[in-house]
Amino acid sequence: MTNWPAMRAAELTAKGFTVTTLTLACLPLLGMRPAVLVVGLWVLSAAVHRAFRPTACETPDVRSFLILASPFLLMLLDLLRVADPVAGWRIAERSAMLALAPLTVFLLRPPVTPALRDRAADVFALAALALALLANLRIAAMPLAAGVPFEHAYRAAFAVVTGIHPPYAAYFFLTGALLMVERALRTSAHRLLRGGAALLLMLASVLVASRTPLAAFVLAAIVLLLWRLPRALALRSAIIVMVLTVALALVLPTSRQRITEVFTTELAMPGTATVNSVNERYAVAYCSLENLKRHWVLGLGQPEVQPALDACYARLDDTRYADGSHDTHCQPLHWWLSFGLIGLLLYPVLLLLPLRAALRHGAAQAVVVLVFFGVCGLTENVLARQWGVVTFAFLVPLFLPSVAVGGRSVRMRSHR
Repeated sequence: MTNWPAMRAAELTAKGFTVTTLTLACLPLLGMRPAVLVVGLWVLSAAVHRAFRPTACETPDVRSFLILASPFLLMLLDLLRVADPVAGWRIAERSAMLALAPLTVFLLRPPVTPALRDRAADVFALAALALALLANLRIAAMPLAAGVPFEHAYRAAFAVVTGIHPPYAAYFFLTGALLMVERALRTSAHRLLRGGAALLLMLASVLVASRTPLAAFVLAAIVLLLWRLPRALALRSAIIVMVLTVALALVLPTSRQRITEVFTTELAMPGTATVNSVNERYAVAYCSLENLKRHWVLGLGQPEVQPALDACYARLDDTRYADGSHDTHCQPLHWWLSFGLIGLLLYPVLLLLPLRAALRHGAAQAVVVLVFFGVCGLTENVLARQWGVVTFAFLVPLFLPSVAVGGRSVRMRSHR
């Protein structure tokens, strides 16, 4: 006989997972603590659904879980050798989403459908757009700091009104823009609206003037265009994207100044030249490599990385490095310095294995997220901060059917 109460409960728990997924897709608008609460509810909703439908759920995909959770699992192993495991855990827990998200999607196996993926992509992009509009309306209504360059005043005001470090806001904006472009290329429904939303999100990112996210966006967009469109049209569209991005970056004063710094700044240690966002990274790279020379095989252990960098910064003629917040600004370098050679290998494994699977499954949404965050991680510890790691860890398992299980390739180009 049909167990109608059980079926009804399963339907309700499936709807509960959908609701929590779409709520978590509002991440750009969630504060840090609300985001933690929503993540907990998301995991719980998947567990409750599996409890009501244990036989209807797919078999757990353990290999996919292990691949995506490998950085966090290595962090746990690293706690066994550090002098202060409690301090080590406080650092590792920031990246716990790297294990929680694949556990939820690949072990608990809730109903992640193509329709849910598309709805989550739309919600994420709309939340990012709402963040951009609300932030800029508040900035327009307040006086910017006097006596400092406009780009610095704007970025400082943005951080104050949103509580988000500008590069991480750029991750929200440009991830949302890429998801809108992907949907616009795949379906004609609301194509103009999605294209307009993508353009506004690009504009918002140019205003916060983070350089690497813009470069990562262009690269991910080109990959998507070459994959989705006939070759000739894809090449023309890629040129348009590059020209549009460069034009926006050069027209707006915030990004124009920061891009100009790349070509005009003398690479020198602080104290011998005016410090800006370019030669500031020179000192960071110097101290990171100085420590790496002595610990390139086994690493320092993650809790010891920042104290070692701070000790090096203390020898520099610049007090701005004394705040304890200047990390390696490079995710693979951070993991290499933390865990040794295995940490260096971890970054390409975390990106390339899922990317190969995404290409085989035709999961374009996962491809653009992986390419975008892979490039961004080269100039920022994107997987060591909550806004970056939660976004990456949530979207990749959501958009990717499997990391390790093979699937037939999906032809993405409709014409040749």
